[in-house]
Amino acid sequence: MPVLTGRLGADGALVEVLVSWSQSGALSLRAALRPVPPAMNLRALLDTGAEMSCVDVSIIQALSLPLHGMTPVNLPVMGGLTIGAQHEAGLTIVHPSGNPILNLVVSDLVMIELPLRALGYQALIGRDVLAECHFQYHGPKGKFRLSY
Repeated sequence: MPVLTGRLGADGALVEVLVSWSQSGALSLRAALRPVPPAMNLRALLDTGAEMSCVDVSIIQALSLPLHGMTPVNLPVMGGLTIGAQHEAGLTIVHPSGNPILNLVVSDLVMIELPLRALGYQALIGRDVLAECHFQYHGPKGKFRLSY
């Protein structure tokens, strides 16, 4: 079972992630002989308060991720209840060792589009992904641990 550990920063538990087209979406692009945009490297907050994982608007636009639907979103830091666009994506939490075998890969995930960049990170990893992990937040020691 891979384990990712890190220091808690001012924003909380931040990890490096790759956001890309979903596996099924990439297969559709290849079948249509269209190029698949390369994954984008981002900073993401591990957020147990987020029901679903989210990604910044600029990343959705840069990757041209396909629209999946719309959903109500409650984001108090951004003013409360709003409607968010859902997009099909792929997500990889990058293990700091650099060994890709230790990465956590979610090949097909619906992510909500939100203006996150102003908060200091470009993605939130919500309970849709964290439900498959063991997450420890050790505030007094200033550390976190994610095993999957």
